[in-house]
Amino acid sequence: MSQWQRTIKREVEYHGTGLFRGREVTLRLKPQPPGSGISFQRLDLEGTPPIPALVTSLRDNRRRITLGGAEAEVEGVEHFMAAAAGLGIDNLLVELTDGEMPAGDGSSRVFVELLREGEVVEQLVPKKSFSLKQPLAVEEEGASLVALPYGDGLVLSFRLDFGKMSSLRQSFGLFVTEESFIKELSVARTFCLASQIEEFQRLGLGRGVTEENSFLVEEGGCAITPVQRRPARLRYADEPVRHKVLDLLGDLYLIGTELRAKVFGVKSGHSLNVRMAQRLYSLINQESSLREGQEVRV
Repeated sequence: MSQWQRTIKREVEYHGTGLFRGREVTLRLKPQPPGSGISFQRLDLEGTPPIPALVTSLRDNRRRITLGGAEAEVEGVEHFMAAAAGLGIDNLLVELTDGEMPAGDGSSRVFVELLREGEVVEQLVPKKSFSLKQPLAVEEEGASLVALPYGDGLVLSFRLDFGKMSSLRQSFGLFVTEESFIKELSVARTFCLASQIEEFQRLGLGRGVTEENSFLVEEGGCAITPVQRRPARLRYADEPVRHKVLDLLGDLYLIGTELRAKVFGVKSGHSLNVRMAQRLYSLINQESSLREGQEVRV
């Protein structure tokens, strides 16, 4: 990854449909100066301030990440945040005409293409990063995440295990660079178990699902399309676990800075991912306060 902060050179726009609510939305990306961070702003709610892309803005993590402030929310930000992390984007304003990010093809592909269209540029201000210095662990209901010190970058490893579904006992690991993210992770699409469809319908979600932007996994482990229930063509044989790593990358980027650590996940989802992000964010603030205190004493 670059040693300098990054944004885009010019404003770019994309029009699509949200995965969960199925409403049309226009997304506009705007460059921002160094130190601004990434934030989201609702154009359909006049006068609402930008929402920082930080764990402190978290409003919901059930099946997707929703960020919000006092008057506005934006849901489904994880695939965009993964693209921003993968391309090393530090500063950006994301404007939306609705409360949900567009789905694209259910992966980070459309966001990678959009950021590249805007031309990623270095801002010649040192990038902020956080090197973990102590092990951290979070767990719940048989799922776990462990983060270990590693000063050379970010390594993500994940083990997916849905019990009886032998085809969904998958493992995948990646040293995250821009090149490895684009090649190995960015196009892995979202999925869910066929048995979870009723829950989504009960919650009023999944209205923007198409044959192209997601797939289902049946009890026997076969991947099928979500509408016509035909055999699905996967982009990778282990696309489900790769998408889990994609989500993990996006969720962890809610600490607001580049992370240097090795993170190992077992069956975790958004809920556990953001718990780890909250722990990391707390450590970052503690270190920052300590540095400021030392400077005052000098």
